Amino acid sequence: MRVASKLSSFIFHLSTCLLLTSCSEILYVSVEQMIPPEMMPKHGASSVGVVSNFSENNVIIVNEDALVYPCNPDSIKEQIALSFAETDIMERVVILDSLLYPIDGTAPHFLAQNEVNDLCRELDVDMLYCVEYACMTTNPAAPTIGRPINAYLCSRIYTPDTDSLSGTATMDKKIIERWSADTADVRRLMPEMPYIMVEEAIEPYFPTWKERERVFYHDRLCYELREAKVYVGEGNWEAAAEHWRALSTSKFRTYRFMAAYNMALYYEMTDSIDKAIDQLDFAKELATRNEKNGEAVILIDTSLADEYRKALISRRKEIAIVKQYLDRMQ
Repeated sequence: MRVASKLSSFIFHLSTCLLLTSCSEILYVSVEQMIPPEMMPKHGASSVGVVSNFSENNVIIVNEDALVYPCNPDSIKEQIALSFAETDIMERVVILDSLLYPIDGTAPHFLAQNEVNDLCRELDVDMLYCVEYACMTTNPAAPTIGRPINAYLCSRIYTPDTDSLSGTATMDKKIIERWSADTADVRRLMPEMPYIMVEEAIEPYFPTWKERERVFYHDRLCYELREAKVYVGEGNWEAAAEHWRALSTSKFRTYRFMAAYNMALYYEMTDSIDKAIDQLDFAKELATRNEKNGEAVILIDTSLADEYRKALISRRKEIAIVKQYLDRMQ
């Protein structure tokens, strides 16, 4: 009888696990997260001077066979200054009216450190943003499938003394491509390209929002998981967490594992990254059973939890860098 009882219990738990597996699924949710700028200053900078370091007479030709359309230097400069101002991170944005080298020059002009120091002092700014060239090109002959319109923008950031974003000067090249079928398309797209270039050019220097995909566990047979799914769709993480917490005492190990994993997502959404990592560690404990002989038996696949843990460690570093950046800018 005792053997039969154990056998029936084993069959019951086995059938339950199979049932849970067949009704369980992974759902995806998109979240927006602030990520650090690609280029970080070594110290706080609260003001910037913007200058166009080229004229329409000395744009670099990137393709000899292409038709070159130089962008208006003043327009590019003003749009970049406006973009800096609209971020509300910089307290002062100054536009330098004159070029840094003769209008008939052809080669890019790198600023010497003494020139950077003098300009920053005269303008009373912490750094200089120099646009070295900006132009658009397209092929003279249009292929049947269309022809590319390429927009090129090269800029440098300078800071006084020995500090800079990366070395003495940081060159940031942006290449943006659009496709057109005929001359009418070229003329229609050309006016938009400088604005697209400016938006792309300014992005590396400031924290930006990035959409990322996260996953959570769901099971059609579990009331708590079904309700939590609804609240996740509404963005109500507190309500979803209440239902996940209710599963922490479930008699089914699989549901406790799912709840622990999902609670990690809740803590990430509330910027408690350390607690989120702790939840994933707890989920891994639930996925493993230690036998009397000391052998560990893996009951639940933890590959998703392992991947998520790595992502959270990376996210923790990002949050620290963004905070550091914003603190410096205050």
